[in-house]
Amino acid sequence: MSKNIEFGIIQGRLTQSPPNCLQWFPNNNWEDEFSSASKLNIDFIELIAEISHNPENPIWSSTGIDKILELCNKNNLSVYSLCNDYIIDNSFNESSTFQQNIDLIEQCRKLKIKKYILPFFNESEININNQDVFVKNLLEIADLAGKYQIQILLETIMNGEELMNFIKILNHENIKIVFDTGNRVAYGHNLPKDIELLGNNIKHVHIKDKDAEQNNVILGTGLVNFSHIFQAFRKIKYNGAYVFETTRGNHPLNTAKYNLDFSRFFIENSKNES
Repeated sequence: MSKNIEFGIIQGRLTQSPPNCLQWFPNNNWEDEFSSASKLNIDFIELIAEISHNPENPIWSSTGIDKILELCNKNNLSVYSLCNDYIIDNSFNESSTFQQNIDLIEQCRKLKIKKYILPFFNESEININNQDVFVKNLLEIADLAGKYQIQILLETIMNGEELMNFIKILNHENIKIVFDTGNRVAYGHNLPKDIELLGNNIKHVHIKDKDAEQNNVILGTGLVNFSHIFQAFRKIKYNGAYVFETTRGNHPLNTAKYNLDFSRFFIENSKNES
């Protein structure tokens, strides 16, 4: 593991959201999260494109992009990653969704985003029975992003063996994997085994915990064994960022501080057990 570990947090997780709304863009006060992240010593905010297109999201306008860059500079934050949640409710292979990805990558170019995350769930679920129909569009997206030095990262429901096979089918140097601890435990995967199998194909990590009912819960109170997880990341010499896609609790800023301390504890502890 890198000596200088970078931590990020999903946009909206430092702000209290409406009830029963986990992934949420804080339209009215999104700017405040940048100073909050800086005060917590978080390195970057992972930007989101929402499930339903939101033209008010600053990623879609030149003035918005300028403001994001200004806030990052002012608060000493990186511009690092963006997650395109739009494909969750809109099939990746529909022409309009494909174009949305093209447009969004162009916006990412302006932001100098390094990691572009595609969560292949619900309407865009990839599995071993349908994976072939995703290949053509994924390769085109990866080619375009590669021209801008933006890495494409896939998140799927497939286990480690299935995902490795899909990566081999794609055979594209610009397509790698985001490993989500909460989602993978919810699907019953063996997380340490998958981490070791996927190895250096893992270029990004989402940290969260889930209970037996698949609810997002406070880190350490669900099914994820974080001691084993961070030992596995150390074993594969993972040196990328960790991004909190966590529940907010009653006080988002206090919860974020707890998550940082919690993760740092287990990362440090893994050094003694490796």
